[in-house]
Amino acid sequence: MEGTNAWPVVSGDYVLGNEASPVAVLIVGRGAVDVPKDLFCIKGILKTENIGLEKVIANIVSNPRIRLLVLCGREEFGHFPGEAIHALMAHGVDEHKRIRNTRSAIPFLCDLPFEAIERFRQQVELVDIMDASPAKEIAAYDPIYEFDEEGRGRLVSTLRTLAEQPLEPFPEEAVIVRSKALAGEGGSIATQLHLASDDFITPMLRLPSDGLNTGMGMVLVSEEFGVVLEPLRGKVLTVPSVELALRLRSYLMGV
Repeated sequence: MEGTNAWPVVSGDYVLGNEASPVAVLIVGRGAVDVPKDLFCIKGILKTENIGLEKVIANIVSNPRIRLLVLCGREEFGHFPGEAIHALMAHGVDEHKRIRNTRSAIPFLCDLPFEAIERFRQQVELVDIMDASPAKEIAAYDPIYEFDEEGRGRLVSTLRTLAEQPLEPFPEEAVIVRSKALAGEGGSIATQLHLASDDFITPMLRLPSDGLNTGMGMVLVSEEFGVVLEPLRGKVLTVPSVELALRLRSYLMGV
């Protein structure tokens, strides 16, 4: 499938199944589960409410056949990506492409055009069978967990029921999103953002509050290559998305 029609259009943590299926399975958080491949078109993992969700949206709107998005797994504390998807579907985004009405930390879809965001909201229906227990704070070293038999059984049963629904493809052409930020691998993107976060936070830890000018903005060196200058440390950084880095810096510095 990927080799014949260049889909999915962006890389990610996913597996492909039945290309004729209108169903996409999205595991929210760090879960893993094997289900018959004939029951879904694509099955992936979502951990973040920004670039991670952007990749999900980009791949779905580029395939009009996908009409159902099954959410499963457990909510991630802080990021709240499951909640972010529900908020996006219900309330959309503001003029800054921030998802409205969500607790998610940095819910910006900076690297998607408004057209793709609205198309996603129109194209798919959510089917939520996530674990309803409250989200718990996740440590960086927490391992990926396997679904228990009950959780896997609920997912398989849901997918078999959905397979009986006759659904036509969305009646418009595919929307193809091209973005440098979405072209990177998840691990590389996460590493770059973590390093940038460290550079944003370090001056706050080392300088007295009365000497810390948080109003100093980052300097854009090259948008094409994602190069910026962090003025508080005089350090040049490479980031996967300049706009998201700006939002991340503002969030961490409280400005």
